[in-house]
Amino acid sequence: MKHKIRCVIIDDEKHAITLLTHYISSMPNLELYKAYQDPLLALSEITKDDDIDIIFLDVEMPNISGLDLAVDIRGKTNSIIFTSAYDKYALEAFDGRANRYLIKPIKQTKFTQTVISVIENELDKFPHPGSDMAFFMTGERGKLSRINKQEILYFESAKNYVNMVTNEKGTLVYLTLKEIEKILKRDLFCRVHRSHVINLNKIQKVVGNTINLGEGIHIQIGNAYKAELLKFLKGKTFLTGRI
Repeated sequence: MKHKIRCVIIDDEKHAITLLTHYISSMPNLELYKAYQDPLLALSEITKDDDIDIIFLDVEMPNISGLDLAVDIRGKTNSIIFTSAYDKYALEAFDGRANRYLIKPIKQTKFTQTVISVIENELDKFPHPGSDMAFFMTGERGKLSRINKQEILYFESAKNYVNMVTNEKGTLVYLTLKEIEKILKRDLFCRVHRSHVINLNKIQKVVGNTINLGEGIHIQIGNAYKAELLKFLKGKTFLTGRI
């Protein structure tokens, strides 16, 4: 049974291949199958039998563009992630059934988020640790830390970083609270204060404007975020029908 997601890189720039190779190697559930600087060679060699899951495909290349190449190789891979220094090709790329579009220079955080999104939403047939798994770029340059999202109690702003707090420890991750809020909203994480995003599954008690997450942790509710939180709590609250 297949346990790793097989990737191919097609990019005429060697430094771009080097960067993507590094990013792929940093994620334990990915493996690089092949990398091509010559798009025509990739076209002639890649077959359905290669069992490719993701192709990282540059748009601007000599002899044949990534957009044209995608037409011929779309049926030989499960997902195509286009890469380009320009966003002007994005609409045409999605018309060519691209799964994602990354703008160069590609940040490792954005790469990781994009790949995880493809895995969870479009490659469900592959066995992987599950939707509770996530990777975060920590304060240590180039380091990715894996964590079960349901172990997280809350996120707290910390200057240029966000402090991710579990029962065990706090870890600085290189994201903003706004990015955290957007990425983890479907996992029942909610912004409750300008400085805090909490795991709604961890709420033990709400008293006035204070949330008790257990373990002696209390988070204040900001006025700007109170309505959304109360809407969630109302949907989970059992009330008597007696008058």
